[in-house]
Amino acid sequence: MELTQPFYRTDYIGETINGYSVVTGHPASLFVPPRENVFTKPHTETAIILGNGITRNYPEIQLLLTSNSKKVAEAYKLVYACNRAVHDTTTYDYYVIKHNVFISGVDQSRLSQIYFPYNLFLENRRHCNLLPYVSHMDSGASAAYLACFDGHKKVFLFGFDGDCGRGYQTVYDDTFPYNESAKTVDYDTWKDYLTEVMTAYKDVEFFRVQSDGQASPNEWKQLPNFKTVTVREAVLLGDF
Repeated sequence: MELTQPFYRTDYIGETINGYSVVTGHPASLFVPPRENVFTKPHTETAIILGNGITRNYPEIQLLLTSNSKKVAEAYKLVYACNRAVHDTTTYDYYVIKHNVFISGVDQSRLSQIYFPYNLFLENRRHCNLLPYVSHMDSGASAAYLACFDGHKKVFLFGFDGDCGRGYQTVYDDTFPYNESAKTVDYDTWKDYLTEVMTAYKDVEFFRVQSDGQASPNEWKQLPNFKTVTVREAVLLGDF
């Protein structure tokens, strides 16, 4: 499903997805109810989205993330991360995973934090969660979408670096599977997916926290609910 309108967890009653039975190999439909028991209602309007760009590991950003992890109740901001980040720490709240390789070795007690697109959910549905309605986007845009779906009104994007003329660079370079096909990433597609999210959720403010001076895409800058900010500005805007 294309994201042409906003969806919210408060209205979500589950959905029917179509796939193939792992037993018969024939087409099958499955109704997936919402799993409210694994959802933490946001205490604040602010959410943190972690992309995999190298600026995510900059000291000032790591200091902000560490400070947030020590906060409690209303002061704490939920953290949505992507793919291999599930192996980094147990302190993040939710993970959007787009390939089975990333859950290899993950303790089963943590699988309830993971959201899968339709095809992977059908293989892992006993433990993980379905990414609601929209499955076609990359993990970063999907994580931002999930934060909006959960009800956040301020979404801060860390590590959404893009190409910047340097080729594909992430905090996971030279680790599988980032050492295989990663160099052929289509950044225009990623840019368009996030544009799709920000356009659908006009009631949400999006802040791209950038520490290396890289300009944001023109398509983002033209949106009234998007802004590129420094870490210092983010601290004030998000009440970190």
